[in-house]
Amino acid sequence: MRARRIALAATALAIVSGLTWGMAPAAQANRLVQTTIPARPGQISDVWLGSVLNAEHAPPYPGPPRAKVLLPDNYSPTRKYPLLVLLAGASSDYRTWADEELGRIRTTAAGFPGIIVMPEGATGFYTDWWNGGRRGNPSWESYYLDVVIPEILKRYPIREERRWHAIAGVSMGGLGAAYLGGRLPGFFGSVVTISGLTDLELYPGETNIAAVVPAINARRPLDLTAVFGPAGGFYAAGHNPVRLAANLHHTRVFMASGDGRPTSDGEPMDNNVVSDAPTEAALIRPAFDSYRRALRRAGVRVDGTVHAGIHDFANFRRELRDAIAWDLFAPVPTDPVDWVNDTVATRGQLWGLEYRFDVAPNRLVRFRRAGHTLHVSPAGGAVTITDAHGCRRHVATPALIDLQVPACR
Repeated sequence: MRARRIALAATALAIVSGLTWGMAPAAQANRLVQTTIPARPGQISDVWLGSVLNAEHAPPYPGPPRAKVLLPDNYSPTRKYPLLVLLAGASSDYRTWADEELGRIRTTAAGFPGIIVMPEGATGFYTDWWNGGRRGNPSWESYYLDVVIPEILKRYPIREERRWHAIAGVSMGGLGAAYLGGRLPGFFGSVVTISGLTDLELYPGETNIAAVVPAINARRPLDLTAVFGPAGGFYAAGHNPVRLAANLHHTRVFMASGDGRPTSDGEPMDNNVVSDAPTEAALIRPAFDSYRRALRRAGVRVDGTVHAGIHDFANFRRELRDAIAWDLFAPVPTDPVDWVNDTVATRGQLWGLEYRFDVAPNRLVRFRRAGHTLHVSPAGGAVTITDAHGCRRHVATPALIDLQVPACR
């Protein structure tokens, strides 16, 4: 009998260890790691790292900016994976989605087939701040486009086609996902807004978001005029997802919003239920409706859901799971030759074309491509267009460019 017990114990140990003859090793669960993604000189000062608002889970820290990365089950650097860039909201930072009291990303995204990167966003609104026309300090928009995306592709084995690249964000991060998705339309195939701040102008009893956010108790002053410029101005319009809906014409969009009724995802509720119920009902839901209407007018494929929930992580976790179930990586167009893109940016990439204005635009500029013809609306200066073959065209705006005519120099 004693020998039989010893044999059974040995068999059990071998099974647990994954060493039984003919058995594969036990599956490796998803793994959360942390990395730094240093900004370029002058892009992000240390003072902006962590939340500029009071936040228990986002205290300030010394640079460089950091990111959390969730690697999938059985991750191997020799395989290639889909990518989800997941953005945090205001009063949050790169740690928030990974926090076991908040985003709980390891369980919220259990079984996710790709790599999830959660970079620092502080409370920067994913924008190169207007700052009286200096356009920077901080430069969150440029940091993401110039540094974060290239570094992700350099460090991790990401699949190449745009269908395998998605960007999502909660609250302020929903604004960032919608905006950055339109800045890199040839890269991101899907955009997800999770209780997103997707209309900077439409709020009951307020003329714009700049009148709402300063009421938040800040550890340093937060003047949204410094971020977006004067309310109603061209720079604010050029960062408002509602005004830029046409930029996502060939992109899949998923939107989710609560309706202000507290609920739970089966886990303990957050402690700020009372204060966050009005946020979802009075601020987020109207923005959801406004942005969905704008997307549909622009002919964008958009799926959306409104459900019980308030502006807390019990709701956000549910919405992220809904987005994952929606299928972030379904097929999308790969190289359309009919598109528009509205921007106030000085430089950028649009479907294999790069543009750079001689001077920063002083108005909202529209690029419109129809076949081999590219039209650029007035921008207050000239622009250089570089195609995928390295051919450059330097023209005054407004401009009508025949992309078939060789113009290399």
